[in-house]
Amino acid sequence: MSEAVRVVVPDEVKGGSGLSPGARVVALALAETLFSTEAGPPPPERLAWLGDDLDDFFAHAGGRSRGVFLLCITAINLVAPLFIGRVGSFASLPLDERHTALTRFEASPAGLAFFGAKAALCIVWYEHPTAAREVGFDGLCLKRSA
Repeated sequence: MSEAVRVVVPDEVKGGSGLSPGARVVALALAETLFSTEAGPPPPERLAWLGDDLDDFFAHAGGRSRGVFLLCITAINLVAPLFIGRVGSFASLPLDERHTALTRFEASPAGLAFFGAKAALCIVWYEHPTAAREVGFDGLCLKRSA
């Protein structure tokens, strides 16, 4: 058996700062809204895991990626409540109002900001071990039928 060899990538992104506490609050409010089901919101420990992993993800993703994500969640946080006639932050709204605001925001021209944030959140959310069970993934490769 051969030894593992570390591949050095000359343009790798060095670990930096992840999300600020305020950005984490908004990202987790968005995630709670996005990943809620008829049974209710995701468990708090799953959201805490997401927050930690998202922080690590953006600490290594680089400034441009982190900046785009921050712009997206800032737009959602400030603009989405206006779609339901509320002034204030998205993160401060109750879950049902966040859902309504996010649905209307997504259908608007500003919805591109939601698309950007949702892409990053989904990448990290579906890395969790229980996510595979939630979507029915058994860990096996698909096989071509004969």
